[in-house]
Amino acid sequence: MHSVVNIQPNLMFAACGQTRYYHKNMDSIGEQLRAARHAKKLSLDDVARVTKIKVDILEKIEAEDYAHLSAPMYTKGFIKMYAEHLGLDGPAFVNAYLRSQGGLRRQGLHIETEAQIQARRQRELQLPLGSVLRVVAALTVAVVLAFGLHHWWTNRQTTPAPAANPAALPVADFEAYYQPKTKPAPVLLEPPAK
Repeated sequence: MHSVVNIQPNLMFAACGQTRYYHKNMDSIGEQLRAARHAKKLSLDDVARVTKIKVDILEKIEAEDYAHLSAPMYTKGFIKMYAEHLGLDGPAFVNAYLRSQGGLRRQGLHIETEAQIQARRQRELQLPLGSVLRVVAALTVAVVLAFGLHHWWTNRQTTPAPAANPAALPVADFEAYYQPKTKPAPVLLEPPAK
């Protein structure tokens, strides 16, 4: 005989042969899963053995440490499988998880929860001051060196090479260009005879 007990609105627990009521303020998904597991007298190892979900993942789900779990799509599957193994309404727990994380958002092929996106944005906005100062200092030194080299290169004194005595060119006893001795007669073109 199964009795269905309402833990929270939209979250149902089916206890085999026993009725268990949970405190109204038990809002967290992890607390509800832990309470249902204790009600069935199951350890995390027992649940891990049946569901094939690692114990550390189950611990993180119960602690609601979603930031250290894998992708949200896997987390949804783990929560659903864990809740259904305990006799709870898996899709309702998944919906509660999505609501608690602000829903899912696709960015290209990557799917993230809104909570992960907000945490990432805050990390992206924090500029490490030491790194910024090092980059600015390196750029300043590079610019000063570039201007210094340019100034040195343009204003350096060019010392002319000492002029050596130019080598005497040999004197030729003939003209250096070709002139034929006889000029060919010009060829006159006549119009063809008719």
